[in-house]
Parts: sequence; C-alpha cells; structure tokens
Amino acid sequence: MAWLTDLHVLFPLMRGGGAFLVLIGLGIVVGAFGGRRWRTVCLIVGAGLGVAAMAVGGATKLIFAGLPYPPVWQWVVLGIAFAVEFWLVSVVVRRYPDVESRQFWMGILFIVGAHFLLLTPSHGPVCGVLAVACMVNAVIGFRSRADLRVFWGVDGALKVAAGSGMIVLSYA
Repeated sequence: MAWLTDLHVLFPLMRGGGAFLVLIGLGIVVGAFGGRRWRTVCLIVGAGLGVAAMAVGGATKLIFAGLPYPPVWQWVVLGIAFAVEFWLVSVVVRRYPDVESRQFWMGILFIVGAHFLLLTPSHGPVCGVLAVACMVNAVIGFRSRADLRVFWGVDGALKVAAGSGMIVLSYA
C-alpha cells in the first residue's frame, strides 16, 4: 500500500475535490430526509458551500498547503469533465423534462458519477471508485421501485465517504 502515500503528490487536486465532495454529499444526505423541495435546496446549498470552500481554500492556498502545484493537464481534465457533465445534464433535461421524476434524478446521479470517471486522471483512483459506485447506485435506482430518497441518500453518503478518504489521503 506504499502507493497510497504518494497520491497527494500525483493528484494535488484531490484535497480540494475531496472537500467539495464532503460538503455536497452532506447536502445530498440531508436532502434525502426531506421532501422533494428539500432535495434541490440541499443540493444547491451543499454545492454552494463546496464552491465557497474551494474558493477560500484556493485563494488562501490552504487547499494546496504541502502539495505540489497541479500540472496544467490536470486543470484541463477538470475543465473537460465539467463541460461534459454540463452537456450530459442538458441531455437528461431534454430526455426527462419532468424534473420530479425518478428517471430525471437517476439520470442526473448517473451522469455525475460518469463525470467522476473523467476526473480520475486528475483527482486519483478514489474518484474512479466513487464513479463506479455512483453509477451502479443510479442504475439500481432506475430499475427499482424503492423510494427515490434511498438512492439519493446512498449517493450522498458515497460522496461524503470518498471525499473524506481523498482528504485523509492528501495529508499522507
């Protein structure tokens, strides 16, 4: 397991990505316990807190303390992953216009998971494992009749766990 100790050097974006995942994951988990309106509000609040943490951490260099500066190609991968995610969200919105439907939300969870696959080269293998877990959760959610909030909550918990792991590993 010696390779785990070098992850922070190979993937310096891992710490900031992990912090973002923890905060948005907490928003998703809290949203799972509420009704439909809570889901979106908590998602937005979690994302906002994640962006704020990244902005403050990046501006103060706290997120990169003790880490090498990420190579340009990792920033490019991050940009491409976001662009692909935004495009795929537009595909889901067109395909499932009912934003209250199970198909819409499982589609969103799936493509967010897929974009984590694209982030694996810039954020490390934990991101790749998270991608597969999120996509499997979404596919099961598509096929299941269980309450949507179960899959929403699992998705959030996966993000909190992976983000926490990424943060811990970045201090190795």
